[in-house]
Amino acid sequence: MRGVLGAAALILLNLVDGVFTHVFLSAGVARELNPLMRLAYDGSPGLFFVCKVLAVGTAAWILQRHAARVALARGALTGGVALYGGVCLMHLWLLVRWAGGGA
Repeated sequence: MRGVLGAAALILLNLVDGVFTHVFLSAGVARELNPLMRLAYDGSPGLFFVCKVLAVGTAAWILQRHAARVALARGALTGGVALYGGVCLMHLWLLVRWAGGGA
């Protein structure tokens, strides 16, 4: 069960990251740092979201399928959740700065 919850958290945080990224990019107050995702976003925001969902969703599915038996898969899920959690906290910090006129 831990693998399923980790995969769900990873997918949810990825979507939150995508929404924040879209808001900041469309407002012109940020720049996508991942060159592949920047290319996708420049194609269209829809392509950006499809790429994010497919890439992270596929990885989360593969990792959760092996999490019960493979410690590396459990660690990768945990690391991915921690990474995206940190990215989402950074987005919240940037939102507060932007809303306060400091960005």
